[in-house]
Amino acid sequence: MTALDKRRCGPCKACCSVLKIDTPEFRKPAQTLCPHHTGRGCGIYEIRPGVCREFLCGWRLFAELDDSWRPDLSGVLILRKAPSELPPAWRDGGYGVHLAITGGEDAVTRPGFAEYVAGLMKRGIAVYMSAASPATLVNEHMDAAAMDMPAIRERLAYLSRLLHASAWKRGIRMIGALYRLNVERQRVLVEKRLKIK
Repeated sequence: MTALDKRRCGPCKACCSVLKIDTPEFRKPAQTLCPHHTGRGCGIYEIRPGVCREFLCGWRLFAELDDSWRPDLSGVLILRKAPSELPPAWRDGGYGVHLAITGGEDAVTRPGFAEYVAGLMKRGIAVYMSAASPATLVNEHMDAAAMDMPAIRERLAYLSRLLHASAWKRGIRMIGALYRLNVERQRVLVEKRLKIK
């Protein structure tokens, strides 16, 4: 029996609210609860659109995640990214993982989060993180293989704060948060290049 066979969404409605859906048959903005959600589940479950039928969150897909990773409990909606969605340098990992943070910094500092991210990165898997914001490729913000867990936790919390700031601050303040995020990314990439030489 796989994780997919035994895990049910239950009261979780993260995918019904967090995700943007833009298909010919159904459209819904990100961070907005689906109009078909009744408060107890999908009101059109039997005839729901194909995009909903085919969607599986990482908690249901990845067996290594325990029940505490259900999105409404963890504050993290995990999405699997196909190799074709990744930059060429990261396609060898087989797939990517996008961590959509819905529970604020508490989700990022929860036990097991940093260990999960570090484990993915050490296996060469591209890890993206967002917080109702543009996603950033975490692998380009730190070298998990060269860092200890406290440093990884601290870096993830910092990235989470920048992502949240870029989501909720509009105009020039949003640009400032995104700029700091990019400066941090560039600093780490330069450090990695210098280590290679």
